[in-house]
Amino acid sequence: MNWIIRWSIASALGVLAGWLGWLLQPTGTAEAPGALGLCWPVTGVALVLLMRWGPTTAAALWIGAWVGHAQGSGLWGPAAVLAAGEVAGAWAAARYLRRLPVRSRIERPEEFWLHAGVGLLGSSLVAAGGAALALCALGPMGATALPGVALSWLAGAMFGVLMIAPPALSDADEPAPARWTHRLAVPLAVMLTAAPLLAPPGLDALQALWLAPALIIGTLAIQRDATVASLAASLSAAVLSQAAAGQPPRLGSWQAWALGCGLCLLALVPAALVRRLRESEARTLRALEVAEIGVAEWQLDQGLFHATPGWHRLLGDTDPQASLSLQGWLARAHPEDREALNALLSPRDGDTVLSSPDHETRLRVGEQWRWFDVHLTVTERDSAGAPRRVIACIGDIGDRRQARERELLSANVFHHLREGLVVTDSELRVLDANPAYCRLSGLGLPALVGQVPPQLRRAAERASGTWPELWTVLRQQGQWETEFQDGGGEGTSPGRTLHLTLWSVRTPHDSPRYHVMIASDVTEQRLQRELIERQAHYDELTRLPNRARLGTLLTEAMAATERDGDLLAVCYLDLDHFKLVNQRHGHEAGDALLAELASRLRGALRHRGPSWHDTVARLGGDEFVLLLRVGSVHEARSAVQRVLRVVARPFLLGGLDEPVLMTASMGATIHPLDHHDAETLLRHADHAMYGAKQAGRNGFLFFDPESSRRSEERMLAIGRVQDALDGDELLLYYQPKVDLRAGTVVGLEALLRWNHPEYGVVPPAQFLPLIEHTGLSARVGDHVIARALDQLDQWHAQGLPLSVSVNITGRHLQESDFAQRLAELLARHERPLGNHLELEVLETAALTDIDFTSALLERCAALGVRWALDDFGTGYSTLTYLKRLPVSILKIDRSFVQNMLSDSQDRAIVEGVLQLAQTFGCEVVAEGVETPAQARALLEMGCDIGQGIGIAAPMPADAVAAWVREWKGLFAIGPAPATATPQTDGPALSGD
Repeated sequence: MNWIIRWSIASALGVLAGWLGWLLQPTGTAEAPGALGLCWPVTGVALVLLMRWGPTTAAALWIGAWVGHAQGSGLWGPAAVLAAGEVAGAWAAARYLRRLPVRSRIERPEEFWLHAGVGLLGSSLVAAGGAALALCALGPMGATALPGVALSWLAGAMFGVLMIAPPALSDADEPAPARWTHRLAVPLAVMLTAAPLLAPPGLDALQALWLAPALIIGTLAIQRDATVASLAASLSAAVLSQAAAGQPPRLGSWQAWALGCGLCLLALVPAALVRRLRESEARTLRALEVAEIGVAEWQLDQGLFHATPGWHRLLGDTDPQASLSLQGWLARAHPEDREALNALLSPRDGDTVLSSPDHETRLRVGEQWRWFDVHLTVTERDSAGAPRRVIACIGDIGDRRQARERELLSANVFHHLREGLVVTDSELRVLDANPAYCRLSGLGLPALVGQVPPQLRRAAERASGTWPELWTVLRQQGQWETEFQDGGGEGTSPGRTLHLTLWSVRTPHDSPRYHVMIASDVTEQRLQRELIERQAHYDELTRLPNRARLGTLLTEAMAATERDGDLLAVCYLDLDHFKLVNQRHGHEAGDALLAELASRLRGALRHRGPSWHDTVARLGGDEFVLLLRVGSVHEARSAVQRVLRVVARPFLLGGLDEPVLMTASMGATIHPLDHHDAETLLRHADHAMYGAKQAGRNGFLFFDPESSRRSEERMLAIGRVQDALDGDELLLYYQPKVDLRAGTVVGLEALLRWNHPEYGVVPPAQFLPLIEHTGLSARVGDHVIARALDQLDQWHAQGLPLSVSVNITGRHLQESDFAQRLAELLARHERPLGNHLELEVLETAALTDIDFTSALLERCAALGVRWALDDFGTGYSTLTYLKRLPVSILKIDRSFVQNMLSDSQDRAIVEGVLQLAQTFGCEVVAEGVETPAQARALLEMGCDIGQGIGIAAPMPADAVAAWVREWKGLFAIGPAPATATPQTDGPALSGD
């Protein structure tokens, strides 16, 4: 749709331009040779449309121009050639111009001259050639008129281009406030152009008015309104052309052509020059902006002020009028800098132009003082020498001044730094060095420049091994650091320690450009560090390694023995009765003795090469540790005996008349036979030393790892029993005691079991011996009594009037508060259970302390508890002891009962026990009844109470009630219940 509109407009404008050209002819026809006018606008219209819309409108322009020429001339054939020549000339010019780096609008001088040269001359020449061909060869004019026709058409085409193209292609950029005045100037210029033409004949003086349009058009062009100026010039030229074509003509054709072209050029040439000046000004402003320079000008006599945008930006002026006054701007200068500026502005004799050098000045920007480079110039002065025109240039130098101050600070630091500082090139050749490094190296700067720092080369060879390795580290890490003991050079102190740090300064391409080295003399720090290390790792009195250092030495010695296949004897030495030396002779004598002992021990050490040597350390007080490398255990014993002989030599201490005799006790362990860590080895040696102390002192003892292992296992097992007690894993099984004669159940014996989470029910013989002689034995005994009383209370509540017997170990019985705790356990129950509780004690345990045991049994008997001697006949009691103990029951050991049918001696012992019990009034219980034959034999001998797996095996508490109810007597003895365990029991705490 857009192209249709453009075609319509192009064809219409072509018709109008072609017809208008013939309308402005002097005669109005084409028959008179040489009578052609000098205004043909078709070429100008075609050039404008082809520049704006491109070549697609060329055909429409040709058709329109053909029709316009034909209508104006009446010659259709030549009109087609005329239109083709004009459109072809404009098309060629537009095509050439569009291929150049110019725009379709005339905005710059270059574009004006290109359009003028190509569009004006080029298109006009082609159009003139087409006109000459059409009118002379094909039209009514003869060949003789060819030069005149070509010249006339060339002038007319040029005139048309100047009339049409500038207003259409120029850029409208006049200031907005003055646009209405400029538009009013267009009709004024046209009227002033037409006024001389409309005046009556004879008033030729009015032709001077033609200067007025020229002034108006020139003024518009200078004021940068090229469009309005071109429009005024085009309309004025059209008036002149009409005047030349009138009847009668008021102006000659060439005169009108010259005036019209002059007016059109006057509209274009000044505008082009103004644009050039404007662009030059813009470039200057851009250059000032890029350089961050602000410029201001004061015309003091006229009160005018002008400043670039950079001026306001640098000073932070949001209001462009903030620096309107020169004095106001000077007031923003720092008081210390203002005097120099005022001195430049002071009156001078004559009209001298005075320019100040660049002056660093502080100006207030907002609330801060900022540094500027100020260049102030007085370009004009009045007759009194006072400034009349002043130009100021400012540039922000805050960053530059800070950089300069940093450079000054760096230079001061460089020269006054106590550490040596060296700057080298990429090859480590010295470029500069501060005085501290010159003093450190003992060389002057001229001797150092161009050379590799001597300390750096020596340090690299000692630290890295070779000089190239330093370069490898620098390339990979960018920094190299070392501390080395310098042997000294010419002018330096030998034996000093230097710390060197070297790093690379790289370019943006990451290649090293410079290197910087800092050299520090750290000799004092090294000595102080070594002193602190000695104090931290060595004993001050004896100069021997202390406990902290010993850990490292022991670890290293262990690794060495494992590597070399040797043995390491870790010996713990403690002096015997050393406190007596301090008490008798004073602490000074004691310290002297320790120092002498350390010297002796150090002298007794053996050295067999750099990696094979003995070590001695002091732990504190009179305790020492020796690390002895040996090949066998026998050699270790010999080494320990040698050390003891060294200690036993008399000590001659200053101030004492008699020598001091000392002995020592030593404990030792052998690594790797004792394969533990360093701390554990020391602890084992310490334990062995205490064993030697307990054995009488002045001797030695070697640690036994196997014995220690068994002790540890025992402690672990005791701890596991403790966990079982706390976790309620210990429970009770019960074995019935029956009256063989009456066939009734008279009681039960409580037997301890461990319900182990991994191994199931464990009998007491597997864990009770572990705790028999520990405090845990009493705790377990209290637990058994408490559980047995709880179960007894439940049976009585169920109507089972049974009694329960509980075994008591000797350790439990010897507890001082045994009777009190028993009373407390009985008091926890409302039923009186004391008369139904029997406490069984081994014969050997009861006779340990007969007096204590007798009294204890009496106190317990007062609570209703009955006592029984378990395994009677296996101990060594006498009748006197038996008489003194308040026991009510004797239990015949199972070994006698099991063999009495086959062994007459065992039968005699059973009969003797029965007779003895009858004499003392005690009840007898036979343990280990396994067969009916044994039961009948016991009844025949007068023993009615029996117990054993032949009657019933131990069973859980919840199976007792059912078994009691199903018991049928002597001749119904059956197998034990399925839940019973094999009879491997002893008593609850020490065997059944």
